[in-house]
Amino acid sequence: MNFGITTSFIVGGLLLLAMLHLNSQVLQNSAEITLNAKDKSEVETIRQIITQDIKRIGFGNNSSIATFNPPHFINFRADVYGQGTSQIIWHFQENVQVNKTTNPDDRILKRNGPIDSSGGSKPTNFHVVDFSMTGYSDAQGTNITTDRNEIRSIRVKIVTESPEPLNGANGQNYYPRTVWEKLIVPTNLQFGNSN
Repeated sequence: MNFGITTSFIVGGLLLLAMLHLNSQVLQNSAEITLNAKDKSEVETIRQIITQDIKRIGFGNNSSIATFNPPHFINFRADVYGQGTSQIIWHFQENVQVNKTTNPDDRILKRNGPIDSSGGSKPTNFHVVDFSMTGYSDAQGTNITTDRNEIRSIRVKIVTESPEPLNGANGQNYYPRTVWEKLIVPTNLQFGNSN
């Protein structure tokens, strides 16, 4: 057998393997980028809704926090869409697993309340890995309180993971994670709750 042909086959085979590996990496990175974008879009949706809801606590007639059970539950009345005061409930169900995804850590974050200015109350479910709220008796977020009448600001933390796994460099599956955290200061609570 000719040494040149054998060398050509070896070099060609190595190049083919390198190209297949590169193609696999590009596909993996593309899948990760797509899942991360979808995950960030989900967090952005939750962020916009909860920020709007909590900023409006204390706005409108009979607007106040009815129940604050940290870290996973808040029930309040607020004029969220300028159409009158409505009841809004955020409840993280840490023991209820999401059936629509393969991620075993996904749990249900439920919001009950109006979804637009047309009124009415509708439940909305989101899948998150963790959701927590901490109440503070000051606008700076330094003095923790669980008394609904003393709350002046609320820190919200949302953790989401990709609904489907990605294959990591070591061959093990993992779920890309996104974390969002913010201290929300409802303006009308700075003057005291109106109960």
